[in-house]
Amino acid sequence: MVKKFRLDNGITVLLEPVEGVVSISAGLWVKTGSRDEKKEQYGYAHFVEHMLFKGTTTSSAADIARIVDRVGGQHNAATNREYTCYYINVISEHIGMAVELLADMYYNSVFDSVELGKEKNVIIEEIRMYEDTPDEFIHDLFMECMMEGHPLSHSILGTIESMEATTRDSLVSFYDKQYGSENVIFVISGNFDINAAEMLLARCFEKPRIYSGGIIMPGAVPARVLRKHVPRELEQVHFCMGTEGISRSDDDRWAMYLFSTILGGSMSSRLFQNIREKEGISYSIYSFHSSYRDHGVFGIYCATSPETYRRAIDLIMRECRDLVEKGISEEELSDAKTFMKGNLALSLESTEVRMGQLAKNEIIFGRSFCFEDILQYINNISLDDFQKISQKLFRDKILSLVSVGEIEEPDVAGEDLRL
Repeated sequence: MVKKFRLDNGITVLLEPVEGVVSISAGLWVKTGSRDEKKEQYGYAHFVEHMLFKGTTTSSAADIARIVDRVGGQHNAATNREYTCYYINVISEHIGMAVELLADMYYNSVFDSVELGKEKNVIIEEIRMYEDTPDEFIHDLFMECMMEGHPLSHSILGTIESMEATTRDSLVSFYDKQYGSENVIFVISGNFDINAAEMLLARCFEKPRIYSGGIIMPGAVPARVLRKHVPRELEQVHFCMGTEGISRSDDDRWAMYLFSTILGGSMSSRLFQNIREKEGISYSIYSFHSSYRDHGVFGIYCATSPETYRRAIDLIMRECRDLVEKGISEEELSDAKTFMKGNLALSLESTEVRMGQLAKNEIIFGRSFCFEDILQYINNISLDDFQKISQKLFRDKILSLVSVGEIEEPDVAGEDLRL
């Protein structure tokens, strides 16, 4: 049972006691991500995430790490295109420490100029690392091509140029505007007492912070680049193929999850079995769907040798066409549902996963979903639903193709990617 309430300062709180576990996961979620950045602020949401670990008025960066490490806990953060989260996982007796530390980071981070300069260099090295890692770089490149002209298109990390131009004043201004209490959700999942947690949160998060960030409107409808290649001296060609997906609140999202599962979401999926197992021309191949509040992107990732690159694309296109033209059997539908339900059940044994799911559902839908609710959604997916989403995704579409590596001619033409 999840208890939801709002603190006097405007922060939304979700508390979920879980029996049979010894830990808690506490997370502070800010409904701000890279899509909320203006061009001159690219990378700011991620930069702020780094700086909240670099010292407060009471604790240095080393102190923050030591406080969590000394009790065997885990602390981390993540920046997405639409949110940022900070979380601490500890055994239940240290819940007070976890909440107090997150509150200290939220209210009292100092953004020390010396630390900011060092962290700027760290992030620039992080950007370079991603650019040198083709299976990471290709996903950013793919997103740029799928959402051209839209705030969702640019890299979460920003650019070397935007990082070098960042000042303490500009970063703190972004933080002050976006990190207001009304824009924050705090979630605890695990073994704890609700009444004690309520009092702890009321004490630690008493002060309000004014939210003045607002939402940067997306402007023009995103364009889609059909073909882009970046030459690199690599042993493999890494590529993504895809088309428009659906928004995260679309009623067809459950059929979309199932569609991706069958196409490339597991070791028994069509792409894995037919391209890796039968053909043996790729080690890593999978499908994915990224959904946001107003748009979505459906994609397929594959890495293969330059000699088998064209063969891999032809096989992928064949699998996509088969799904649209022939559909799936009742047995394949049933197996995919069982996979999804089992995968969900196993994931929910983690308090961190439960905490994250609660926060994301609150951000997207303003409510939580119990395990039984989700099972019902999965059970209700029909063959007609599958056919509807396959037609919606692929019927009469030309897939975009984005690649990095060394390609042997001839390259793939647009019509070769028509479904």
